[in-house]
Amino acid sequence: MITIREYEKIFPADCPCFDELSKFAVAGDFLSLGWQRDGGAYVQAKNYVGVIRLPSGWQIEILPKIYACDDVGNLRGLVVDMLRSLDEFAGKTFLNADLDTARLNLYEIFVRAYLEMVFDLVKRGLKASYVLREDNLNFFKGKLLVSETLRRNFAHREKFFVAFDEYGFDCPEHRLIKATLLKLLRGNVDRKKFRLANRLLAVFDSIKVSADYRKDFAATAVDKQNRAYNVVMAWTKIFLADKSFTVFAGKSDAVALLFPMERLFEAYVAHHARKNFSDRFTVKIQVAEKFLFDTPRRFALKPDILLSDDETIILDTKWKSAPTADDMYQMFAYATRYAAKKVFLLCPRSADENISYRSDDGLVVTVFHVDLLDTGASLKKLFLT
Repeated sequence: MITIREYEKIFPADCPCFDELSKFAVAGDFLSLGWQRDGGAYVQAKNYVGVIRLPSGWQIEILPKIYACDDVGNLRGLVVDMLRSLDEFAGKTFLNADLDTARLNLYEIFVRAYLEMVFDLVKRGLKASYVLREDNLNFFKGKLLVSETLRRNFAHREKFFVAFDEYGFDCPEHRLIKATLLKLLRGNVDRKKFRLANRLLAVFDSIKVSADYRKDFAATAVDKQNRAYNVVMAWTKIFLADKSFTVFAGKSDAVALLFPMERLFEAYVAHHARKNFSDRFTVKIQVAEKFLFDTPRRFALKPDILLSDDETIILDTKWKSAPTADDMYQMFAYATRYAAKKVFLLCPRSADENISYRSDDGLVVTVFHVDLLDTGASLKKLFLT
């Protein structure tokens, strides 16, 4: 396991798996390759956090770069909290708040979450369904496959090669889950996860292991009536088919569970804004009520958070230590079109002080640095500035 921060560089001398990591960097957009005169080639993290598990078993854990915080356990805990606030993150309820982030790395945390969601699926009751089977039987059943019968049973006229529907638990979803459990057991798992995985395998004992992942995944259908299965299958595809939570371009045998920090920061601040300001304001997230131009209505203006009461207040998030001129132009456009006199540009805590920019017509744009290690208390200080 190699643990780094956002934008940190990894050199060959620090990483026995450098060649594998380089291939992963070339295949996707999560890492960059570079060269410097005094150190040679390097792989550099970008603005994604999470974990990469390479085919050799090496893991690269990428944690956020937080001002004045080097404690790995706190940073992992922050990533878990942020993921729990991300609406589109399937299975977030299985990321327990009491996880031992000082001992468990992010990959182990994700494995535990998967085992917990499969256990929850078992408690709810595994679904049984009709599955099409083909077999060479001594009696006729279902539909006779004539060509196969002639080919296989030329010397055994008493047999029939038939296709028939069989009701049971041996469906593509369960075969894939069983294959995933076996794969995870072959990796490095702690004693608690080992016991849970074996317990689950006992439930799937009568079910075959998937022999063709691609075929079985193609045979699975989105079940609108059972979201729990959809969530489990999304995670199964990640662990078993080496897919990523993010859009992955290119070929790689690595498992990538990576998340853009801009989106995590945005969702996390929105979660705390709802929690802290709903008693005073109407809180709207990602609204697009106004446009830069009215005729024609073009270029939607969508601030991250809109607080409405007797006045309109805009909160917008940027995962950077200091805003650019373009960011401030954007804040001015928000203020103008939403008739807001107060705009807060929320950035992660840094060495810089909060600063307010004022115009003669009464507009105030405040660059406010949020302490992510105490986000709720930090946001409460917004209106004290």
